[in-house]
Parts: sequence; C-alpha cells; structure tokens
Amino acid sequence: MKKVAQQSVGSAGTRSKTPTKIGRNGTRLERSFFERPAVQVARDLLGKCIVRRYRNRLMSSIITETEAYAGPADRASRAFGGRHTHSVRALYSHPGTVYVYLVYGLHWLLNLKAAHSDQPQAVLIRGIRTIVGSSSWFIAGPGKTSKYLKVDSSLYGEDITTSSRIWIEDIGVRISSRQIIKSPRIGIDYAGSYWASKPWRFRIDIGTSAR
Repeated sequence: MKKVAQQSVGSAGTRSKTPTKIGRNGTRLERSFFERPAVQVARDLLGKCIVRRYRNRLMSSIITETEAYAGPADRASRAFGGRHTHSVRALYSHPGTVYVYLVYGLHWLLNLKAAHSDQPQAVLIRGIRTIVGSSSWFIAGPGKTSKYLKVDSSLYGEDITTSSRIWIEDIGVRISSRQIIKSPRIGIDYAGSYWASKPWRFRIDIGTSAR
C-alpha cells in the first residue's frame, strides 16, 4: 500500500519544500497492534500513516501527535469509573475500533480503542503531517485533524483493521525515543493533579528526522 521513502519532518506551520514521498509498500496494522495498553499504542502510532478514503479520494497523513487514556481508573477518560453507556460502547469493542465524540458541538474527535475488550482504553489522534501531491504540512490539534480527515459520527464503531474507509499502515518510519516529546495531556485539569500530570501526550519532535 504505502511506504515513506526518506522522511524529513520539517517545520510546523509551513509547507515542506522536501515533502515525504509515499510509495505502495505499507503494511496495514492488525488487531494485535491495538491489543496493548493505550500508552504503548499511543507512542507506537507516531510515524504511522493514517489513510482516509472519502468520496473515492485517498488522503494519507503521518501521525505526529497522540494522547493515551487508560480507562476506568483514569479520571480524564470518558470511561472513568467503569462508565458503560451507549455513547462509549466502542471502548468495550474490539481493539482497533474507532471511537468518535463531539466537543463544543463543533468537532468530532478521532480515537482508537486500545487494550482488551474489557479494558476501555483509547488513543486520541491529536496531530498529523498531511501529504498532497508534492506538498506536505502539519495539522495540529484534534479538532483540526479530524476536520481534515472528514471524521464524523458515521465512523463510530468502524473497525480500523478491516475498514475500507479508514485504516493505518506501517510505512517503515521508525521513531526513536530521542525524537519523541512526552508531556501532560491537554485540557484535563478537571481530572486532578495526579492524572493531569501524567506524561501521556506524545509528539514527534519536528526538529528531528524520522527514518
């Protein structure tokens, strides 16, 4: 499918003069990739290629930023306390299930279910480096990311390991520990200092090159 040949992360906020080139040798991520703790999945999703098919057009982007949510014990999680309502049913489905929800009545946020079915953990996709023809640029923030990827309620419950509308590929990019910035998650002060301080936000350092 897709493979990045020679990665250069470039500078945020501007179009890259030497964009990543994508070939056709990527490997689709299988369920076993997602059947691990959300913190591990969030870190390992960096550098993977998310592909969205929308109206017969393919959009390919490199995942550059994620956040992990660890389920019932995590006060920032939508499944905190074992919440098991209709709106969070995707978190109790198969690993790799798409979980989306609306914030501020404006933005659908894209999450991927992690861990075993009885462990409602998830990874939020917060940023991407998108590639269109000979140009590429960064999109930062989960709302803008989902808007670009045309994420809406129709994707709720989609199986990202089998879907023809959205999937993730390993394109050969390897992100080392020194290329990753870890920090607290955004906008979760309500969860209390212990959970708000967890370094579960992962970003590729755009000052480094991914190979």
